[in-house]
Amino acid sequence: MQYFEDIQVGNVKESTDSYELKAEEIVDFCKKWDPLPFHIDERAAEQTPVGKLFTSAVHTIAIAIRLSHQLNTEPTATAMGLGWDKVRFQTPACAGDQLRVRGEVIEARVSESNPSLGVVRSLLSVINQRGETVISFKAAALIRRRPEQA
Repeated sequence: MQYFEDIQVGNVKESTDSYELKAEEIVDFCKKWDPLPFHIDERAAEQTPVGKLFTSAVHTIAIAIRLSHQLNTEPTATAMGLGWDKVRFQTPACAGDQLRVRGEVIEARVSESNPSLGVVRSLLSVINQRGETVISFKAAALIRRRPEQA
């Protein structure tokens, strides 16, 4: 188990596997959660500045969260998430893209209100096969401290 004390500011990790975004997955997800024409109809997508089918940012964030679970080789003692800041949509995620996630720990401090927990903030970035950042955001979470340290 990875506890708060095991997390170092400046630590950078990338997902080991990439995720292939398929057209049928885009259409299925977006029909349910973000049914804009350019997310569910290839012809409508061709008329946009992107020029081809691309997914919703919400879908890309869900992929980022899934891939972020691959960043650690052992489970993290996460108590709960605290939120996201500075969410930026930089490049559309399109059908056929190979996506991976990069995480960098940017802050780690003991919680002032509950010293048995630490607050960890990370910068997460989804990157496509061309090395372009698709989405980036800062995520904060409460992480349990090692029992003998708390």
